[in-house]
Amino acid sequence: MDTITLQWEVVPIVKSSLEMKMKALGFGLSRYKERLTALERRYGMASEDFVAKFNAGELGDDADWFEWQYLLDAYHKTLRQLQLLETIRL
Repeated sequence: MDTITLQWEVVPIVKSSLEMKMKALGFGLSRYKERLTALERRYGMASEDFVAKFNAGELGDDADWFEWQYLLDAYHKTLRQLQLLETIRL
C-alpha cells in the first residue's frame, strides 16, 4: 500500500473529486449493464457464453458482436476503476 501526503486544506477537495468520479463511474457502470442485459436478452445468451463463442470464432462479424465485446471491456474497466477508488482512504 502506498501513502500520499496532502495538505489538510486539500483533503476536502480531493474527497469531493473522488466522490464525483465514483458517481460518474457508477452511472457508467449501470448504463453498460443495461446495454449488456439488453444484448443478453436479444440473443438469449449470457455475456460469458457470448465471449466464449466470439473468441472461438463461432459468431461471425455482426456489428452487435463487436458492440457487445466493447461493452464488456468497458464494463470491466469501469468496474476495476471504481474498485480501485473505493480502496482510497482519506
